[in-house]
Amino acid sequence: MKVSVKYGLLGFLARNAQHGYELKRTFEQLTGGFWQLNHGQIYQSLLALEAEGLVSHTVEHDEAVPDRKVYELTAAGQQALDRWLDNPEPRARPLRDELFIRLAVMSSAPIKQLLELIAAHRSIYLQRMSELTKTKSAVADSVEASLEGRDALLMEALLLEAAIYHCEADLRWLDHCEVTLQRRTGRGPN
Repeated sequence: MKVSVKYGLLGFLARNAQHGYELKRTFEQLTGGFWQLNHGQIYQSLLALEAEGLVSHTVEHDEAVPDRKVYELTAAGQQALDRWLDNPEPRARPLRDELFIRLAVMSSAPIKQLLELIAAHRSIYLQRMSELTKTKSAVADSVEASLEGRDALLMEALLLEAAIYHCEADLRWLDHCEVTLQRRTGRGPN
């Protein structure tokens, strides 16, 4: 389990007990939707956290829906979360992206094929940036309209801005790749 997922789940459970689907929704909402977890990842992480004694669960019975496990932080989980929060280990974000591997593998491919790959990714990033900007606008409206949960909404807005800035940086890099590849063919930028 990724360390950030582990402590993210512990942090969300420190706020209140939740079941797996709620944790998934909370995680994705508070990361602005740019970090998505699948249900299997959530439940596998919860099993590992429970095996470490950091969370425990109770079974919630409701005639309208199937029984569900509601997880809560244990005292050991709170201590582990506190240690993690008190001892940050700053490091640069790793550059792990499928596009990097594709470009490396395709290094000897025709320039036209590389430019098509770059164009496809540019389209994806532009769409994602549009979605993030709309979500950020909605969050900003919520911050203005409500005093309740204002700090959480403010943090969500800041995380959305981080995602937007990352998209902008990726788009600049794609532009750079395109110009560099076009120069290799002698065509120059379009």
